[in-house]
Amino acid sequence: MTATGDHSFQELRPVQALRTPSFELKEVRGHGDLVDDHDRRLAELTREAEKARPSGTPQLLAVPVATLTEITLQLGDEGEDLLEDARANVGNGNYPTALELLQEYLDLVPEHQEARYLRAFCLFHLGGEQRVRALRILRPLRDEPLPDDLRERVRELRGELRRLLTPAEITAYAGAADSDPEGALERVAAFLELAPEEGTLSYLLALGQARAGQLEEALDTAERGAAEADTDRERVAAYARRLKLALLIPHAAPALTAFRTGALRRAREELAAMDPHWRRTRVLDDLDEHVRRLLSGTRGPSYGETLPEERAEDLYTLVAESDAQHAAGLMGVGRLEEAELLMAHLLSLVPGFRWLNFLYAACLLRLGHHPDRAVACAETALRDPTIAQAPELLEAVRNWQEASVVNPAVKAYVDTMEAVRGGVTAADLDTLRARLTDLRRRIPELRGKTRSEVGTQVVQQLDEAVAARLAELDQVERSMAVSDLVRRFNELPDRVGRTDRHRMRAELGAILQEARRLRRERGLPQEARHTLDQLIELISRTLA
Repeated sequence: MTATGDHSFQELRPVQALRTPSFELKEVRGHGDLVDDHDRRLAELTREAEKARPSGTPQLLAVPVATLTEITLQLGDEGEDLLEDARANVGNGNYPTALELLQEYLDLVPEHQEARYLRAFCLFHLGGEQRVRALRILRPLRDEPLPDDLRERVRELRGELRRLLTPAEITAYAGAADSDPEGALERVAAFLELAPEEGTLSYLLALGQARAGQLEEALDTAERGAAEADTDRERVAAYARRLKLALLIPHAAPALTAFRTGALRRAREELAAMDPHWRRTRVLDDLDEHVRRLLSGTRGPSYGETLPEERAEDLYTLVAESDAQHAAGLMGVGRLEEAELLMAHLLSLVPGFRWLNFLYAACLLRLGHHPDRAVACAETALRDPTIAQAPELLEAVRNWQEASVVNPAVKAYVDTMEAVRGGVTAADLDTLRARLTDLRRRIPELRGKTRSEVGTQVVQQLDEAVAARLAELDQVERSMAVSDLVRRFNELPDRVGRTDRHRMRAELGAILQEARRLRRERGLPQEARHTLDQLIELISRTLA
């Protein structure tokens, strides 16, 4: 009788590998160069000014004359009458007449605070360039002792004038910054003297001064702005810190060089030898403590990671930003291996530097190296809200991490099955089963390392495919066992000899017993069952 057919697997449903995501690095400038960053920051400020530019009529301020405390100096009836008439005209909205009366009164009493305020109020309502004059009149009143009610009125009017005038000043600077940079700076500085609370203008002026190479003037502008600003204080304060660091770095260069090259004791010596004017800086104290801890082998988080946000950022910028910028430049020209080595060294010094972690994760992604490390770095970078691409990068490296774990298992499965595409022999069975069983044992680990929906689907497909192949392998093994019985039956006469009836019956009995055992097994292919039925019937008749 004939054996069962080919011992091959069914048409395989492919298991797709995960795609390694693409990521285009855009943020390679770090926190911005103090000089070259001017144009980009100016563009941002100009867009913000356009959004803030007032449209339509200005906010209507309440007529002040009914509630202001009377603080007129006693000058006789003539002076009192002038002020009373001015108040009445302000109340009626007759601002030109009120201005004439107020000017006449102020000729008599130049320092009268209410009269000066009323004059500014009238100029505000006349609009145009008169509003700049109003702000100039109110500037001294901002710093003078005033009755509470008048102080609030001055604050309110100054606030409305600033709201109306500041966007135009930013736009004017943007229009003249390239053609007349000196004049543009002078105009901003002059307006800032009238409105020192405008932190955005302090920031803008400091940017322009830094571009002109006036770093010390820029620092003075930014620090005064941070002290007086009631708008954009955080941005101008952050810029002041960066300017101070820029001025400090050349003086700290010997200590920084020693630190970066691992000469920690030398670094402390260089810090101690610095000019006291520069040495008395908190960030250098932090660097000194950081070096001391490294020398002592203190375990746990690095010193920078225990500092408040601003101090840590200053420490990282001082130590590593210039080299990080260089690494970003290397990445930009495709010298990824050099950039990776430089950043790995820097992170050993300042592991908490978020922007450097961002760059390093992007570099590892492009190189295809160390996905777990890249994920950890991208998660660190995500804690810096100013890095706009951090969420996109984290998603990319997490998907890549999944692919680095899942795709080797998918490839192992595909290679295993390709090896037996032409059919499986008895010699293949043990190796094939061992490989498939090993893959199946890896499935729980793969599930634990997948986060995305696509990754979960691929692992599920792989699990189902391996289970199906193992089930088919059981069938192939049974079919091969049936084929082996048929072969033993067909070869029996030649092997035993037709005259040795006793041995022949014993061999037939053994084949019959094995055939009946196989026939009782579940999952036997239909063709194999039919073959066994024929074999059992034929041997039974022979033995009867």
